[in-house]
Amino acid sequence: MVVVLLVVLFLALVSVGLWAYSRILLTSAAAQAARYAANADVPDGAATARAQEIMAHSLASGTAGTVRCSPEPGTGVLIEVHCTMQAPGLVPLLNGVMPAITVTAHALRERP
Repeated sequence: MVVVLLVVLFLALVSVGLWAYSRILLTSAAAQAARYAANADVPDGAATARAQEIMAHSLASGTAGTVRCSPEPGTGVLIEVHCTMQAPGLVPLLNGVMPAITVTAHALRERP
């Protein structure tokens, strides 16, 4: 009985750690996507593809496919990128058990 409780506690801790790690990765990907979208020669709407590409190389493709980013026009000088991702699970059956991850990144827009 105690072993079952310890295993459940261990899996819960690993799940929280995986959620926190995924949040850090998504924050980094959103920041990189915002910097990429702020470049002078990049068309609008490129932030979503860039963030998904970054996350596909860092997490499982099933979870990386749930990344949704929306660039906000900001004030003209500042670009904002809001990204949301479904929380990953230890096994695909547990995907989405933890709350969704939402982050916002900012970058200064370059002028040609």
